[in-house]
Amino acid sequence: MKHLTIKTLLFSSLAFSLTGCLKEATMNVDPETAQSTIALANTGNNLAVAKSQFPGFYSDLGTLKPGESSTFNVNVSYSGAQDAPEDITVNLGLDNDLMAYYNTTNGAHYEAPPTTLYSMPTSAVIKKGTRMVQVPVKVTYTPTFDFSKSYGLPIKITSASKGNISVNWGKAVYSFGLRNIYDGHYSLRLYSLRAGDPAKTGTRNRAEGMDLVTVGGNKVQFGELQVWADNTGVGIGNPILTVNGDNSVDVSSDGGAINAPGYNCRYVPAEKAFYVSFTWGAGPSARLATDTLVYVRPR
Repeated sequence: MKHLTIKTLLFSSLAFSLTGCLKEATMNVDPETAQSTIALANTGNNLAVAKSQFPGFYSDLGTLKPGESSTFNVNVSYSGAQDAPEDITVNLGLDNDLMAYYNTTNGAHYEAPPTTLYSMPTSAVIKKGTRMVQVPVKVTYTPTFDFSKSYGLPIKITSASKGNISVNWGKAVYSFGLRNIYDGHYSLRLYSLRAGDPAKTGTRNRAEGMDLVTVGGNKVQFGELQVWADNTGVGIGNPILTVNGDNSVDVSSDGGAINAPGYNCRYVPAEKAFYVSFTWGAGPSARLATDTLVYVRPR
């Protein structure tokens, strides 16, 4: 019994001693000297794949007319035991190696836009008592904007007046896109002809409508395949509508769609409507679609 008592007392004394040391160590941590990090916070969802060291974000800048501008934000954050203890100046720059890495890792094809398309500050200040500053990037629809390209800005934090720059979130690719004035969700009334197939020949008001997606300054592409009268897809690729200066429209597709002979394919601005007819394969007496698409809303 004496041995048991002595061992219990020794164990209790040791436990008390260790607890005292842990408490003392915790209490000796100074919040003012705790590690702080400067990073690029989320701008929407991170689109990078899991194995990518650096994040990527996309901003849809909406519909712009030539000369108009839109803005997205680069969010720069401070993390520490408390809010920023002083004004923190953060400097930003571009990193071409980051773009190459991101494209390779994520299977992307981004390229830096011409400098005439955008402007952004190269520094920003996280104010004392706060944790974030938003850096605006202004994008302008100029004649140099190429809708066939995927634009991205490989932005990195180059320096900060306080704190450590994040290893994984000190860099990010910010991609963006514009929509032309024809982009949107449209109602669709169609007539289709497939010779010898009465199920696929006829007229239909398609309840789902059709998205028209920007693929150029004056071009939109069907968001889905053209459909037959039975609402099944026509295997000619997604038709592209090119609006000319006189509002006439040229129809094309990977599967060989062309304007139907004798039909006035056109866009009517006052109605926000496309009237198109096109044929493919065996020609207008065997394969034909005639569509009326009227703008409903942004897609």
